[in-house]
Amino acid sequence: MEEKVFAFPTERLWKLLPYKRKDLIKGYSEVLKSIVENGLFLRRSELEEDPSFKQIIPYAIISNDNSFYLFRRASVQTEKRLHNKYSLGVGGHMNPGSFIEPKEQYLIDELRRELFEEVRLQNGCLIEDIEFIGFINDDTIPVGRVHIGLLYNIHVSNKDLSINEIDKMTANWIDKSELADFYNGMESWSKIAFDFYFKY
Repeated sequence: MEEKVFAFPTERLWKLLPYKRKDLIKGYSEVLKSIVENGLFLRRSELEEDPSFKQIIPYAIISNDNSFYLFRRASVQTEKRLHNKYSLGVGGHMNPGSFIEPKEQYLIDELRRELFEEVRLQNGCLIEDIEFIGFINDDTIPVGRVHIGLLYNIHVSNKDLSINEIDKMTANWIDKSELADFYNGMESWSKIAFDFYFKY
């Protein structure tokens, strides 16, 4: 069966948010309710080339105090556009699953699902807080024109994390003051998060 993913009409989205071609649109958490109430599950293959819809991607930074978990994707990953790129976030497409009624909790549930697909929390490492930061948009590249990111910061209680699929990626804790050293190798959304969230 072909994968269906959660998407929202682009024109309607920009009536709810101030349009920014390439930026982090901070705040606007009230828009999340409208997204879950009015979004649609459509065939992913039909959406990949259709900018009239934005595929909704929860995208989470993982932090502990002033350190951040920085991923590097391997060249064996399915998504060729991310090969060997550094990423500050984990995330992915949202699927129907047990989605029964429109609730903002669905966004958090999907975010947690993506998190636990990528990493294991060990030795008492707990999620202390999930903070919504804003929307990441990048209409300057083809993949960005059909996706929008919901940027979250997941605060964890300690640094005992490990990668589930070590053949697909590696990760290390990096102090905030050192993140700029990896900037040139970051994928687009991570650069946007760094430019408009980490610098200030």
